Amino acid sequence: MAWNYQRTETQFEEIPAGRYRALIDSAEKAVSQNGNDMLVIKMRVSGQTSSIWYYISFLEDRPEITNRMLTQLFDSFGIEEGNFNLQSYIGKAGGIQVKHDDQGRARISYLLSKKQQEELPPFAGDAPKLPPKVGDNGFMEIPEEGDDDIPF
Repeated sequence: MAWNYQRTETQFEEIPAGRYRALIDSAEKAVSQNGNDMLVIKMRVSGQTSSIWYYISFLEDRPEITNRMLTQLFDSFGIEEGNFNLQSYIGKAGGIQVKHDDQGRARISYLLSKKQQEELPPFAGDAPKLPPKVGDNGFMEIPEEGDDDIPF
């Protein structure tokens, strides 16, 4: 196989520090480097091309930290308290405060309350595609379309 290789660097636009509306693109369970269960939440940031991740570790020895972070997530994104059905998080809108770490990388400093979000402009950009819903029987629910277009 012949290929005309040319070096191409990956460029990511850094999200400037500030307050933003954000939509949850994905939420997954994972295990942290310390062996703790954790949530990994990928968010789309209003007006930006880059995504940002938010991590919540379940700290057995510091439950108040975990509970505070979960409370902020539930309140900011309008998720029912105690809901751990991660698929239901997708498409939820909330607010984030972005800061930069010592290496200049964008990080979520904290989640904004609904009151703090009132000052923000509407979300700018495409909303995430929601996954199909799965019914109680385990099958995807597909909306029925009329058969008016069938030519016979």
